[in-house]
Amino acid sequence: MSEPARGRPWLVPVRALRRHPGSMVAVQVTEVIPELAVTDSRVPEGVPVALTGTVEAVIGGVTVAGVLRAPFEGTCRRCLEKATGELIIQIDEVCTDHPDTDLEYAVGTDWLDLEPMVHDACILELPLAPLCADDCKGLCPECGVNRNHETCSCEALDPSD
Repeated sequence: MSEPARGRPWLVPVRALRRHPGSMVAVQVTEVIPELAVTDSRVPEGVPVALTGTVEAVIGGVTVAGVLRAPFEGTCRRCLEKATGELIIQIDEVCTDHPDTDLEYAVGTDWLDLEPMVHDACILELPLAPLCADDCKGLCPECGVNRNHETCSCEALDPSD
């Protein structure tokens, strides 16, 4: 790999690819992206995100298609215990020479940096209020006991309270 990509695993060389619209190259990167967090969900620090996909040359840019996978963790919104899961994200983006909006990604003549795209996709998919399980019973609003682990003798609250 040439010098600019050394130490930058999310950089994909596209110079030769862009000379032949319709040509495609497989991409497989597994690497850490720092600071993937929103509210109380995050990809654990130091844990890699994996992208498997393709980059295809089109007139005026390239397309990126594939699947991202990353574990996530957070605090359950009902019981306040650890919630974990896996992000599985379909990527299908067009990267252009001259992006019209902030919603488009730029491609250079020689390189495509996939990191901003991967970062944004993960941030958008992280749950804002994670659950440890779909059937989490949460905490008792009276005594605070975790109803997933024990029962309490508190009376059920009137829903209108």
